[in-house]
Amino acid sequence: MTDTKRFFTDRILTWNRAHNDRSMPWKNEKNPYFIWLSEIILQQTRVEQGWPYYERFITAYPTVNDLAKAPEEEVFRLWQGLGYYARCKNMLAAARSIAAAGKFPDTYEGIAALKGVGAYTAAAIASFAYNLPHAVLDGNVYRVLARYFGIDTPVDTTAGKKLFTMLANDVLPKNQAGIYNQAIMDFGAVVCKPQQPLCKTCTLSLHCEAFQKGLTDLVPVKSKKLVIKKRYFHFLLLEQDGKIWIRKRTAKDIWQNLHEFPLVETPAPAGIEALRQTAGFRRLLPGKSEALEPGVELKQQLTHQTIHASFIRFSLSPDFSLPENYMLVPANQLEKYAFPKIITDYLKR
Repeated sequence: MTDTKRFFTDRILTWNRAHNDRSMPWKNEKNPYFIWLSEIILQQTRVEQGWPYYERFITAYPTVNDLAKAPEEEVFRLWQGLGYYARCKNMLAAARSIAAAGKFPDTYEGIAALKGVGAYTAAAIASFAYNLPHAVLDGNVYRVLARYFGIDTPVDTTAGKKLFTMLANDVLPKNQAGIYNQAIMDFGAVVCKPQQPLCKTCTLSLHCEAFQKGLTDLVPVKSKKLVIKKRYFHFLLLEQDGKIWIRKRTAKDIWQNLHEFPLVETPAPAGIEALRQTAGFRRLLPGKSEALEPGVELKQQLTHQTIHASFIRFSLSPDFSLPENYMLVPANQLEKYAFPKIITDYLKR
């Protein structure tokens, strides 16, 4: 390790000893199941949002065997509101494979083989639970390394990922992997922030390439600009004798395995009259039908998509029916089913 890299590592560890007060319930945890649970919940989720979910999960399922035995619908209801539901499905599958094996894997390779576990999560669990020498690379770590070492290679390219992986492992103190990994992530969250970093009081500023050259706002670099897709969902609340029609989403799309009301998607905003002319609407409601009230409109922002949703209620005759993939359930029992956040927001209204 060069002097510059050694200075970097030593300063991160020294800073951590003086500022190890970023309180989180999974911090300094050694139970691999709890660490894994927290990491899965925090994938693409802010700490403040994920915290209460973590506490609910460890209360409901204190061991990985408890989670493995839980009914899928129950787990999805507990996850409801976190988004990226494939995480939940993969988490349940991984829990069942761990339970079948009889113990949580204790090697990086074994952890990485779990469904839904990538390189970052495997390194985090391996280092935090077992102090194995594997460096974590999340957004905070990319930012700290890119700024300090003045790296302008885009982090979202193959070359960038290879470069940062080598560097992260090079500056990792092999006998303090867990402490260091937590320290550099905390440092990125508290000091080397995306906006308005605390450069003037930063312990690394003397040798930080980005600070010394005035490049702090320019790194890390990304080669691709995020494109946000707009989608227009029209949920039809088909009410029939105190019951309502729902179905489970099974296609490989957002909200897979969650429930929804019969849905018509249009490529652009559409009012009720325009909606009636679509093939999707006529397939669901082939006869004449009158809406009970103007549609309620809500919006949900996902990472790559903006969902514009309208909810339109219809009262149906007793002889109305939908195909087998739809279920007619009592309206007062909808809380038993896991729905996307935009639908739960509607139901709360």
